[in-house]
Amino acid sequence: MKSVGFGLKAAVGITGIIFGLSAGSAAAGTISATTYTMPNGTTTVQIYDGVRAPESFGPGSTTVTAGQINLQTSIGILQTYCVDLFDYISPATNYTFNQNALTTASQYSNGSINKNFTAAQVSTLTRLLTNAALQTQSLVNTTALQIAIWEVEYDTALSTGAYNLDATAPMDFYFTRTGDSNSLAAMNQAQAYLNAATGYQNDSTWVAATWLSDSTHYVGYLTAVGVQNLIYLATPEPSTAAIFGLGVIGLWPARRRQMI
Repeated sequence: MKSVGFGLKAAVGITGIIFGLSAGSAAAGTISATTYTMPNGTTTVQIYDGVRAPESFGPGSTTVTAGQINLQTSIGILQTYCVDLFDYISPATNYTFNQNALTTASQYSNGSINKNFTAAQVSTLTRLLTNAALQTQSLVNTTALQIAIWEVEYDTALSTGAYNLDATAPMDFYFTRTGDSNSLAAMNQAQAYLNAATGYQNDSTWVAATWLSDSTHYVGYLTAVGVQNLIYLATPEPSTAAIFGLGVIGLWPARRRQMI
């Protein structure tokens, strides 16, 4: 009986591992979400958008709340960030998201304008999440990552590929601090994250990017009609591990018979 008990635990454990790997797979699918929290706190920044300011019809400024969103889903808690300034999610509400990897085929909206992510945006966002999402989870760090994501999504990169999140020229999208005590620190950290992901100009010297993406992570993209779109750092499914796991499960009954 002890041997049988161990066998059941082993099979269930391996099945659980495979489910976890599959849940993080880059393959498309759907997940359900129920509640969210913002465990590291939030800060506010003011955004000027030359197309349409959030919550208004036309160019202008508005104050928005930035922070990491821990979303409770059917595949576990996902540490997500907003890529949608024009739709919202609400606590204790059930949602069904389409789950995909962020690619150049992925769309987002700027007001009523639908746009596709460019290859440069996908690359920069992947670098940001691959590195910044693994930094110490603190209010300044997580709000800074959210600000940097919005900057890459809605602002225009310089010819070098770098971003300046508080530059007012060209006057299309930029950030200014609010009276929140953490607002300036979050903006400064966001600029540091952007510099690390894209490189930056230091007087007459170009400083290359230090943050690169890696093959062990990708950016997951959650979308739903009329609901805020979100991204998160995900891990691809190692297919060989999954196949090996299935093989072990399949061999278990045969091995069990030999042990009797």
